[in-house]
Amino acid sequence: MSEIGLKIVVIFLVLATGVAACDAQEEAEPIDILPFEPAGPEHAPSPIKMGPYPVGVQTVVFEDPTRTTEGFEGPRQVICEIWYPATDDARDATETYVMYDLLPPDLQEQIPADALGSLTTNALRDAEPRTIGGTYPLVLFSHGKGGVRAQSTFFTVPLASHGYVVVAMDHEGDTIVDLLREGNVEIDTTVFAFIDRPQDILFLLDELTYWEHPLAPLIDITRVGVSGHSFGALTSLRTAILDTRIKAVVAHAPPGIGTVNIGLEASISDIDTPIIIHGGKMDRTLPIEEHTDTIWPGLNPPSYYLTMESAGHFTYSDLCIFDVEALDAAVEVDASNVLSDGCGDENIEPELAFDLINHFSIGFFNAYLRDSPQSLSDLNQGAADALVSNEALLQIKD
Repeated sequence: MSEIGLKIVVIFLVLATGVAACDAQEEAEPIDILPFEPAGPEHAPSPIKMGPYPVGVQTVVFEDPTRTTEGFEGPRQVICEIWYPATDDARDATETYVMYDLLPPDLQEQIPADALGSLTTNALRDAEPRTIGGTYPLVLFSHGKGGVRAQSTFFTVPLASHGYVVVAMDHEGDTIVDLLREGNVEIDTTVFAFIDRPQDILFLLDELTYWEHPLAPLIDITRVGVSGHSFGALTSLRTAILDTRIKAVVAHAPPGIGTVNIGLEASISDIDTPIIIHGGKMDRTLPIEEHTDTIWPGLNPPSYYLTMESAGHFTYSDLCIFDVEALDAAVEVDASNVLSDGCGDENIEPELAFDLINHFSIGFFNAYLRDSPQSLSDLNQGAADALVSNEALLQIKD
């Protein structure tokens, strides 16, 4: 080959290599720059601290055309609060929840706007979703009886910051709105809730699978967890029995085994979904000897049971840091049981309780939904003692 011909070949190869490199750069996904790595195969950040992702929050209303709610017009509504990883514009932002704003107009007319207090969380309303860095596991959260979708932000907001899309729903007919209107929770509502609540979760799971929404690209529908408090914890356990799409369950202060299995063809003993249950030894609403303790023997490995010596029923919610006394004074509903069941001087301080709950709840999801072996190893008695000495007991079936 002549010298000129050789030069032409070399130039061609250089140009071709350059074009290929440019094409590769164009096809490469953008790198997500975070202050530290999220939980994963090689990482296990502390679950008691906010994770590496800023958090956004949106309120989205879903309608199930196949179902109605007694006493309500039109299709059954499932109002959701959705927390999710957001762009850096949301970092260090806050979102303040005012209980008054969660009430419908007819109740707002009866209550002064500043009567119910507020709660500030580390999230930015309607923040831009973080679409770089892949998808995130989905966790569906169910509130307690007569509760509200934003009742456990101590858990749901930090969970989102660790790389989750967290969808907390209002169960129509079984919320604080219905409690304030009626003065109590009707027995019929409780009976229907055994069916309606799990169906709300399954409906949302179906909807989110084919959802057309700016938040939809964030969701990994193959990594799904459920969680809840009290009747919401029961809802989570029953949903896991009903649907194998549920890959992990975190249940805070659930009712007993009789309510878990009632009316279902299968039982909790028939599934091997990873489950952690939490219970407080000072729970007066659902004493653990009659409730949470009865669930534990029927759980298959891998399963965990964390009890706290001085936790009550509402220790596992925001209510102990919310202005419940204002709620009691503003409306004709006796909220004193909240103050005396988990929020009294004899109970563990909320901040300490939240650290324990989140270590063994967020850490549990990190282990089973984010494939983090070290997070799994950190679910141990030593970790509980290091957080609060002589307070928590962890039992494990592995």
